[in-house]
Amino acid sequence: MTNTTTVIPKDTTISLDILRRAFGHMHTAQRMAELYDEHKPIASKYVHSTSRGHEAIQLAAAYHLQPQDFAYPYYRDESILLGIGMEPYELMYQLMAKVEDPFSGGRTYYGHPSLKRDGMPTIPHQSSATGMQAIPSTGCAHGIAYRERQGLYENKENLPVVLCSLGDGSVTEGEVSEAFQMAVLHNLPIVYLIQDNDWGISATGSEMRAMDAYEFAAGFKGLERMRVNGSDFVDSYAGLAEAFSFVREQRKPILVHAKCPLLGHHTSGVRKEWYRGEKDLKLHAQDDPIPILHAHLLGEGVTEEELQAWQTEAARRAET
Repeated sequence: MTNTTTVIPKDTTISLDILRRAFGHMHTAQRMAELYDEHKPIASKYVHSTSRGHEAIQLAAAYHLQPQDFAYPYYRDESILLGIGMEPYELMYQLMAKVEDPFSGGRTYYGHPSLKRDGMPTIPHQSSATGMQAIPSTGCAHGIAYRERQGLYENKENLPVVLCSLGDGSVTEGEVSEAFQMAVLHNLPIVYLIQDNDWGISATGSEMRAMDAYEFAAGFKGLERMRVNGSDFVDSYAGLAEAFSFVREQRKPILVHAKCPLLGHHTSGVRKEWYRGEKDLKLHAQDDPIPILHAHLLGEGVTEEELQAWQTEAARRAET
């Protein structure tokens, strides 16, 4: 791999089981977002974001994480949490600040997980996942690299890697640049996943930055970089398969830039109707990951009746 765009073949083989799993998780995430809006008088009292529009890239990332890995999600990564095995009701406990919240007992915002559960990647606590996770996640990768070089891992066949997920707006923060510098300086095993929906709160990308994260990454000699279509699950899954494989084998960092639509609100307190026009909303809706995967599954021979049954089953998970 070189410091250039990686070409992801569209005919990458992905099993039907994985495609069905992604289709189900997408519809579960969609139904959760709908429920939060349907119960807006209650749910909006608790600040939250949903993953609508970002489901494809987030699920692709989740499916490539392994139990020995460490993950640092950002506040919109609801679908990553579903993808690693969290149940919708567990996420809702955090939304409503309930003591049953498996992450913090109701002490942290929705989408701010911390987890140490058998069979799942470890998620260290982070109090504000708006870019500040870049340095702790890079420090975690530094610790992994140190232990590896000191021969402290008994299982050398399944060494951990780190996933640091970031929104595109956070890349303008100085601490993110500091993290990138250390990652390439010390060859750290970390995947920086940048989810770019062209919005940073209520400002567009063109109002906030002179370049996107992929272009910015070119300034860090030794940081591999890749673009994927974050609204297409097949493209996202194939790209992240290559990215995670690179980091696991080469023990070096990579930045993956994923372009996604923003289909929901920025947060429950910064609602889309307050700052986005009809033209922008329609433009983003064209890249909705759900109909894209729906069409792909039809092309794979799955019937419309089967897809409707899968959708109903997935939506029911969000309601029970």
